Amino acid sequence: MNFRHRTGGAGAVDIPPALGKAMADYRALLDELESGAIDESTFRHRALRVGLVLREQDAWILDLSTERWWRYDGVALSSLRFGDAEG
Repeated sequence: MNFRHRTGGAGAVDIPPALGKAMADYRALLDELESGAIDESTFRHRALRVGLVLREQDAWILDLSTERWWRYDGVALSSLRFGDAEG
């Protein structure tokens, strides 16, 4: 997967491979919930682990209510919706 994130005209930021894996894991988790393989409590517990990707220079956090990924670089937040991702 090769995701790009546009930042207010300042170019694009490469999405780390760990975030691509987290996105895929979250989609699989949703499939499990929808199929009835897991209950909502299990989904929330596992989504909390899947939805946090820490790196040396930034952190990515999944907001479950909007399915929006937020990137925090130590100074500011920027975001990426699943529908904005390409690849």
